[in-house]
Amino acid sequence: MHSSEHVKIDSSSLATPEKRSQYTVSVVGCGRMGLPHACLFADAGFKVIGVDKNPKILAALASGRSPFEEPGLEEKIGKHIREGRFTITSNGEYAASKSDVIVLVVPTLVDEKLQPDYSYIEKACEEMGRGLRRGALFIVASTVGPGVTETLVKEKLEKASGLKAGRDFGLAYSPIRGMAGRVLRDIANYVRVVGGIDDKSVKLACKFLDTITKAGTIPVSNIKVAETFKLFLNVQRDLNLALANEFAMLCERLGIDYLEVRELANVDPYSHLLFPGLVGGHIPKDLYLLIREAEGLGLDLTIAKTA
Repeated sequence: MHSSEHVKIDSSSLATPEKRSQYTVSVVGCGRMGLPHACLFADAGFKVIGVDKNPKILAALASGRSPFEEPGLEEKIGKHIREGRFTITSNGEYAASKSDVIVLVVPTLVDEKLQPDYSYIEKACEEMGRGLRRGALFIVASTVGPGVTETLVKEKLEKASGLKAGRDFGLAYSPIRGMAGRVLRDIANYVRVVGGIDDKSVKLACKFLDTITKAGTIPVSNIKVAETFKLFLNVQRDLNLALANEFAMLCERLGIDYLEVRELANVDPYSHLLFPGLVGGHIPKDLYLLIREAEGLGLDLTIAKTA
């Protein structure tokens, strides 16, 4: 494995907002997770370029408005645009050519056959790769199946740029944990798990992400660990919610209060029964990313499939 000898970011220069202002960060995908990241990086002192293809998102941001409801976000957008720390473009190649750090936050889809659809990630990597600078750090924050960063993402970036990951640019993966309505708070207060193609990529990505999270970062042994962590987390919650919903229905038939039973059960330190609820948008998709990866390895995740 090559060392990232050409990655030019000096970790000591990330210590203060004044020092960070020399660096430009591109956030690719200004949706519900990407846009809060862009604003938090601008809060931290970086110059930020938001990259998106959606005309409605671009129009809203150009007028200093948030394209969706998220507490505290619109104020940050307006402030950073007025002060010149946040600009918007639909041209990913241009943004990459100006950037020291690129953070990929585009969605992963599942098609009608419940197969992973990485088309947004592929197109974004091809476009950003054409402008990728020697010495840049590329961080994937989109939810992906284990191995995708080191195969699809790496290959697309290398082919488009003519550069080599680990030798000419850093490559890392750090998944996002956040819920709509509290994304800014969640990003700031949840610890970030970080995997990289080599030690320098991991260390730089940790230093960089430490500028927006109070909880700090946890470096892990490799990128697959970080990718799998996010999927396990979401699939486990999916399964736990499904179990809580079934238990609640049974309690209703029995004429007893599920919440009372739950409270009693959770006195046990090994019990973590959830409140009943709906499984949120991205979690079922993440289940299929994991199932398909397991099937490719000849393993049938029978329990996960029951969710």
